Amino acid sequence: MDKIAGARFDPEINRIFKPLKKMQLLTEFLFIAMVSAKFILLIEVQKTIDSISPDNLAATQHYLKVCALMILCFFLINCVFQYFFRNLQYNSHYTLIKSLFGLALEKDCAFHEKYVSSAVLSMVKDDSKFISDWKSIGIITVTGNVVTMVFAFLIMLRYSVLITAVIFLAILLCFCVTQYISKIISAKTYDLQVSNTEMNRKIVDYLNGIRDIKQYKKEPFFRDRLADFIDRNTCRHSKGISQYYSVFTSIYAVLTTALPVLTVLIGVILILNLRYTMGSMIAVFALAENLQEPVLTIPDFLNLRRQALAMQNKILPVLQASPADYSAKALESMDSFSFHSDSYAFQDGRTILRHVDFVVRKGKPIIVKGGSGKGKTSLFNLISRFYSTQEQPVSMEYNGIPVETIPPKLYYQHVLQAQQQPCIFQDTVLENITLGEACDAQALVEVLHTACLEEFAASKGLDFRIAQNGENISGGQRQRIGLARVLLRKPDILMLDEPTSALDPELVAVLTERVAQYSLHHGIA
Repeated sequence: MDKIAGARFDPEINRIFKPLKKMQLLTEFLFIAMVSAKFILLIEVQKTIDSISPDNLAATQHYLKVCALMILCFFLINCVFQYFFRNLQYNSHYTLIKSLFGLALEKDCAFHEKYVSSAVLSMVKDDSKFISDWKSIGIITVTGNVVTMVFAFLIMLRYSVLITAVIFLAILLCFCVTQYISKIISAKTYDLQVSNTEMNRKIVDYLNGIRDIKQYKKEPFFRDRLADFIDRNTCRHSKGISQYYSVFTSIYAVLTTALPVLTVLIGVILILNLRYTMGSMIAVFALAENLQEPVLTIPDFLNLRRQALAMQNKILPVLQASPADYSAKALESMDSFSFHSDSYAFQDGRTILRHVDFVVRKGKPIIVKGGSGKGKTSLFNLISRFYSTQEQPVSMEYNGIPVETIPPKLYYQHVLQAQQQPCIFQDTVLENITLGEACDAQALVEVLHTACLEEFAASKGLDFRIAQNGENISGGQRQRIGLARVLLRKPDILMLDEPTSALDPELVAVLTERVAQYSLHHGIA
């Protein structure tokens, strides 16, 4: 954690928060204005109390009016500050989520193979909260509370050097202790966050296998496995945090009680020796109370900075740019696509696609046949660049250009795959096909006809809203919507991974014929 304390935020994080700088400065100004108004009010209260005398009513009334005005100013400034402060906190987190999600979408498919969606969600949404809180309100809170302490001690010196020295030493001791405890809490909070991420992964993993769990009556087994993990990991870390937080908050409780009482006791002694006034004692009492929050808040938010830097390490896979050397700047319409594989090895050691060579020609159909597990889908995923060929004896060339030198966005303008189980988004039929792109009405009609969706579109309408994962439509309709999505883009190479597995035989024959004619007409391989 010491290394983290001296670390810096990634330049990408700083870039994301740069547009919020003006709002931060305005909020910081309001914080200092609020603190200034509060301390001016305390001074005026002291003057009011010390002016109370039958012979000095006019002065007392004047001070009372000033106090009333300062209360109103403090209230108004505080209202505006709280609005900007909370708004900045929320906006910062949403800004970071939007940026991190955009960065995650830009990652290649190898990244998303390595990090499952639940892990990416945790990085983008949960882990980022620590970072956004520090980068938005954390800096403001620490700066504002430092200003509070400086103002409080300067004003306190005006009333009593002795009381100021005693309170300063007490606060310095408490600050050192809370700073030490904060470091321990920070380390344990990071461990807890890692444990929560793993817990989320296990829950998603188990729920994805709910059919097998039900079928083999293994509900108690998986329930106990999760409970055991929570007890041994998550609860253990949270218990440690609770123990140290109990000391942390106890220090705050002592400060809340001891400091004001101490100022009163010393003040009474000074008043008896005619070296102090009642108004001064009340003012110092109030100043001592105002010092309690900075003593606890500053270490707490410095702890937040350490946690934010630790969480930054967790989300580095999203932040860091993937090194890629894409030398190809443009692609012509395909003449040929060649594939060569000596073999392809998975991480578990299983090897497929031994000695596979073929060439795809413009507008020519190819059928890939093989038994289950022989690598048909993996072959398509390699051509689609869903799988990485790094350190694999696999090579592909598009018009003689090595595929790995072609930017993915450029490549996917020419090579597309209609997957067996396409992703259906929670949106309209039209949006699921076009994905927000403008398209020619005639081209859309042609695609609906080719994918055998004209009856579905006529009965439901293109504005029909599909539920999440396409739960309100059939498996065959999902497949055909996915097929229509890829046909609309007229790629040079169209890969169809058993696109008719959910259709009845009669529809399969019609769909196959229509897709063949469409491909022939548009020169699609």
